Amino acid sequence: MAVVEQEQKRAGRPRDPEIRKRVLLAAQRVYARSGFSGFTFEAVAREAAVGKPAIYRRWASTKALMDDVLSSHVLVPDSSSHGDITRVLRAIAMSTLRLTHSEEGAFILRVSSERGLHPELFDQYFDRLRSVIHFQNRSLVVEAVNRGELAEHCNPDLLIQTITGAILVSTLMGFTSAPEENQDAAARYCDDLIRQILTGVASDPPPGASMP
Repeated sequence: MAVVEQEQKRAGRPRDPEIRKRVLLAAQRVYARSGFSGFTFEAVAREAAVGKPAIYRRWASTKALMDDVLSSHVLVPDSSSHGDITRVLRAIAMSTLRLTHSEEGAFILRVSSERGLHPELFDQYFDRLRSVIHFQNRSLVVEAVNRGELAEHCNPDLLIQTITGAILVSTLMGFTSAPEENQDAAARYCDDLIRQILTGVASDPPPGASMP
């Protein structure tokens, strides 16, 4: 009887939420390093320092685990900067630079490279990223246009993509340092980038480049 009661207590023991957090973080790291080909329960268990049974009890497959990682990985943009458009764009640039040098950034890059292989998993993830990050940043640009800080012909989507695209390429090519490693250099880079974008570089715009 005592053995039965002990087994019942063990079966009814609530799952440790910390294990789930550790596994999700480990899964993100494993996938960022190895892609789906190396995304196994064994690899995730080693990274999380947990037994495989702890993972099997919570997820039926690696796709179910990845879906859980994606669902918990919605990023929130840095909305701490308000005011003139130069300050706002500089904050967007710095936030993007931090992201590209982070574990989350490595994860997003890996997802981007394998998106076509698993659209059923990754398409919704990018929809969430666009709605949370891009469209909020876009709304800040639209507000600046409405205030008269930017020209009426300014394309908010292209402006945001120019900033984020430049930072992504700069990070991939090793032209920039992580803000955590050299805050001053990161700030100078973001300042120069935004200044270049806002002032333009053509001394004599080519035919057809002028806006109505």
